[in-house]
Amino acid sequence: MPLACVLISDITGSTQIYERESNEKALEYIAPVLERMREIIAEAGGICVKSKGDDTISFFPTPDSAFEAAWTMICEDWHLGMSVHAGIYFGEVLQQEAGLYGSAVNTAARLASLAKPREVLVGANCYDTLSEENKERLILIGELHLKGKEGPTRVYAGSMSGMAATTVVFARRQAERASRIEGVELVCNGQTWRISEGETLTIGRARDCDIVLDHAWVSRRHGELAIHQWQLEYTDHSSAGSILRLSDGSELSVHRRATMLNGTGTIYLGPNSSRDETSAVRFETQELSVIAVSLDEDGG
Repeated sequence: MPLACVLISDITGSTQIYERESNEKALEYIAPVLERMREIIAEAGGICVKSKGDDTISFFPTPDSAFEAAWTMICEDWHLGMSVHAGIYFGEVLQQEAGLYGSAVNTAARLASLAKPREVLVGANCYDTLSEENKERLILIGELHLKGKEGPTRVYAGSMSGMAATTVVFARRQAERASRIEGVELVCNGQTWRISEGETLTIGRARDCDIVLDHAWVSRRHGELAIHQWQLEYTDHSSAGSILRLSDGSELSVHRRATMLNGTGTIYLGPNSSRDETSAVRFETQELSVIAVSLDEDGG
């Protein structure tokens, strides 16, 4: 199969429009956005293979041309609060009957699904051949173990919303990495919680949180942990922030943004100056085969 750089771009905010408008009216609003996305693809030298619903699938001869198209899309001032997020990956593709197939398409789709609004995620095999100018627009966010890929994929992010909206990944060593995160065990102050795909656990000072921590530096709704599309994500909603620490000692300060986690580590609620073991939540991601119990009824 020939090699190409695949770009999958998706509209953020279209679902809300469909919910509040009739299908016909919503389509009137979204159709011009899709048309403009197709124009951007063509102007960058790409071929749009599919464009329906709220996304486009296209391929380009080079990573730079695909990135230029994606960057233009996420920078565009779309109407009605809509925006675009995207994923780019390079590899073998097969175009057949108005469709695009191959592992590069699947990986680009996975990256697009993980990207935040106004953000593009780029695989390492694209990043390595980008121009220096385009590389400067990207930051390394870590490694992801994506479905269908044997090893971890190094991923870079470019965002118009700043670091507060940029996807961040804490990666574990490849030898310890599970093929996908099926569940996570969380321990705090001697209690244990377990969540799996599609479930969310809240942490904060409010009594209706799943994990309640009664400290002055902990916000009422400080943060939440969720497994979404086989990735563990921690989102900080607090005014003071959180500190994430991995088993290898590396740390990251998180403040009002989402952070994807793998492996084992500890979340300290509050600033570094208030770090306390009684406000620490330890996590360990697991595969389904090692989870023998359901969500802990007492804790969560």
